[in-house]
Amino acid sequence: MKKLSFILLSAAFVYASCPEPSKFEEKLKEITQREWKVQAVSEVKDLGLCQVVVKRGLEPLVIYMDKDMNYLITGNVIDLKNGKNLTAETVRKYAKVSPEVLKELEKMTDLKFGKGDKYVYFISDPHCPYCNRLAPILKNWADKNDVQIRVIFYPLPFHKGADEKAASLICKKDVKYEELHTKDKPEKVCEEGMEKVKKNVEYLSKLGVTGTPTLIGMNGKVLVGLPRSEKQLDELVK
Repeated sequence: MKKLSFILLSAAFVYASCPEPSKFEEKLKEITQREWKVQAVSEVKDLGLCQVVVKRGLEPLVIYMDKDMNYLITGNVIDLKNGKNLTAETVRKYAKVSPEVLKELEKMTDLKFGKGDKYVYFISDPHCPYCNRLAPILKNWADKNDVQIRVIFYPLPFHKGADEKAASLICKKDVKYEELHTKDKPEKVCEEGMEKVKKNVEYLSKLGVTGTPTLIGMNGKVLVGLPRSEKQLDELVK
C-alpha cells in the first residue's frame, strides 16, 4: 500500500510540473513560425502556471503558459499580498551580459567621467530626451557612490544629426559631462569619430541594444530606460 501511494504521489508530481524548456521552444515556434531560446522555466505555484523566460535582446521576454501549453498569457503578474511585481523581478534577474561582453564594452568606451573602482556603462544618444533626463540623476548617484560613468555612444537612426554630434564629442579632447546631450551644432566631426560611432552601432545592435538610455553595470546587469529608484542603480555595481 505504501509503495502504491509513493507511485501515485510521484506520478502526480511529474504531472504537475512544467514541461522542459525545449517543449516551450517548440510551441512558440509553432505559434510564431520563428526560433526562440527559452532561458528558464519555473512554476508560479499559486496560479498553476509556468513562467517562461525567453531570450530577447538584452532584456528577456517573460510569458506565462498553462502546463498543457494551451494558453499563453502576457503582462505583469503582481503579488497583491506584498505589492511585488513578479514579472519585473524576473526580467531584472535575467537581464545580464557575460564577462566577455563586459571586456568588449571596456574597449568600446568613448568617454569616462569620475573615478573609483566601481563603474557603469552609459549607452547613450546625444539627442535622446530620456538620456538627457537620466544624465543628472546618474551623475548625482555616481558622485555619491564613487562610481565611474563610462559613456558609449549609440545614436538612433531617427535622431537626425545624432551620429555627427556623437562623433564630434569623441573627436573633442576635453568634454564636460554637461555637453553630452546638448543640441548645439557639432564643433568638429572627424573621420575617426564617425568610424567609431559606426562600430558602436554595429556591435551594440548585434548585442541586442534597441534603445537608449541603456545602463550596463560592472556585474553585467542591464537596466533599460529610466530607473525607478536609486536601488535599481545600486544593483548595477553590487
